[in-house]
Amino acid sequence: MKKILLAALFSLGVNAADYEADIDYIVLEKPVQTATGDRIEVRELFWYYCPHCYNLEPILNAWVQKLPENAEFIRQPAMFSERWVNGAIFYFVLEELNLLEKLHEPLFNAIHIKNKRFNSQDSFVDWVSGFGVDEAKINAAFDSFAVRIKTNKAKLNTAKYKVKGVPVLIVNGKYWTDANHAGSYSNMLKVVEFLIEKESKKVAKTEPQK
Repeated sequence: MKKILLAALFSLGVNAADYEADIDYIVLEKPVQTATGDRIEVRELFWYYCPHCYNLEPILNAWVQKLPENAEFIRQPAMFSERWVNGAIFYFVLEELNLLEKLHEPLFNAIHIKNKRFNSQDSFVDWVSGFGVDEAKINAAFDSFAVRIKTNKAKLNTAKYKVKGVPVLIVNGKYWTDANHAGSYSNMLKVVEFLIEKESKKVAKTEPQK
């Protein structure tokens, strides 16, 4: 009985343990404006060519389904240099064509399993057209003002978060964590859960009493 009680207490202690700033996560000196209104924003910075992003993807997708109602998940392609531009453009082209839900995962697989490099617009257009999409529409999305604006914004936003690599998860524009700080992908998600709870408590304190 004593062993069971000690095990329970240890379990509670582990679950209740607070994660520490500058160790498990980073606090941004200047918070970045969120895009989710009253909901707590959980933003992923990623790159299609990043193997770590590819490995995180199935774990993250399952976890996102369990987010609390007061939190909202957003993806953002990161842009640290011109080398990262294509990854961002591909994402926003798929978004413009309403194909993200259908082709986000297949694009990851094409790059990391089938070793497709997509070094040109034509190669990417050819791949997307293989899913029954008109080539003219894909090229029009590439050349669209919306994709150009979103790509430029992604570059500016990446700089604002003061991160040095991907994948990174940012909570409410205030904190970010990655596997290097958290220790693993699974612990990275636990840190985010802790930060969501931390932000939820702040919101609860500021709400007027009925």
